[in-house]
Amino acid sequence: MRTDSKVPDSVGLSCYTENLAGYLSARAPNSPDLLARSVRLAVDPLTGGFSHHDRALNNLPGNLPGGRRLGYRGARDAEAARTGISAELALHDRVLVVADSGALPWLSGAADDHAPHLIMVDGRTPDGNWHVVDGFTALFSGGGSQDPFSGELSGAEFTALLAFPRGLSQVHRTRNSLAFGFPVALPPQETYQWLVEEEGTTEEQLPGGSWLTGAAALEETARLLLADLDDDGSRGVLEDVWAAAQHHMFRDAHLLATAGAELSLAERETVDATTAKWRELPRMLRFAANSARRGRPRPSLVSGAFTALAELEAAASPLHAAHGYGVPTAWPAVASSYGRQER
Repeated sequence: MRTDSKVPDSVGLSCYTENLAGYLSARAPNSPDLLARSVRLAVDPLTGGFSHHDRALNNLPGNLPGGRRLGYRGARDAEAARTGISAELALHDRVLVVADSGALPWLSGAADDHAPHLIMVDGRTPDGNWHVVDGFTALFSGGGSQDPFSGELSGAEFTALLAFPRGLSQVHRTRNSLAFGFPVALPPQETYQWLVEEEGTTEEQLPGGSWLTGAAALEETARLLLADLDDDGSRGVLEDVWAAAQHHMFRDAHLLATAGAELSLAERETVDATTAKWRELPRMLRFAANSARRGRPRPSLVSGAFTALAELEAAASPLHAAHGYGVPTAWPAVASSYGRQER
């Protein structure tokens, strides 16, 4: 592994959207604006699934008939995966690939889990190495950390960080499918996965019709989290809450950066209050999780934190809506009709 002298600046998003933002930046200079305005938490009480965006972020800007989107591809063996990734790189100069978050060689210490994590490949060297960019940053509960990375990996290093030899858990499959806000078809082979640009658009409809948003979504998240903590934590609700917190803080930072001069002091304080509560939430819930593992569950702490957050979000909602946040919009000139993914 060779690290570049300059690494990317993190924009503070999640393990899926951080590098999606980098990928989209070459296609649309206004992609940070769309990402910020897309932030919305929706929860399915029947399946425990989470959707973090109110529009399909894999639908790409452009004016081609039928639209363009990002769709998954998969392979069982490393050679086929490298071939597919190389072909997409040749077509578009960059490609998003699904990496194992616990196998990244630029980690400091250990990650909390082995989970899907998008990274971007944007070149090959003359000797066949892969140039990889990862703007994601995080502190892990076990003391490890991840900082942004840009640099070269050998073929062996690159292949090792992509492999899920035992496939994915159902929780991780659901996250992959909903990573862009709305369901995207998953490949039958999941040992190695990457994304390609293809014809079609993803339908902006969540399955089942029972998804909750707003205060109801936060209340349901608290219920799901408490149930997960009472069990073994295998549903990973804490990770979805952490992602939601990152997205909502990004939303508020973008609002203040782009419209702060138009806001009154009281409006800025309203935004600051929601930001502070989202920033505090993951730390508080980690404390509750650790306490539950020691046999001292704290359900009132968890439910109280989400109730307070719901009240602050409700107070800020008219302000967000007035500035176009949480009001679904699409990329300019992208068709909205659904095109079934071909495989």
